[in-house]
Amino acid sequence: MTVWLTADQVAERIGVARRTALSMMQQMNPVTISGNTRRRIRVSEESLEQWMIAHSTNKRPPVSRATGTTRRIARR
Repeated sequence: MTVWLTADQVAERIGVARRTALSMMQQMNPVTISGNTRRRIRVSEESLEQWMIAHSTNKRPPVSRATGTTRRIARR
């Protein structure tokens, strides 16, 4: 069974705003639910997962390499 996601659900899963999710959904092969005046688009869960894999950077978060001391210098 195919699960269809709304823009709000996509935004929640990716962690972006609704408007950003709508623009991303245009790249995910969306399905239009209603007519021309008010288009409601949906994407399948599989389509979202494939898009996320294709657009992932596979980079690790930066590691902080602090050098020196953390001791504060006393004011005069």
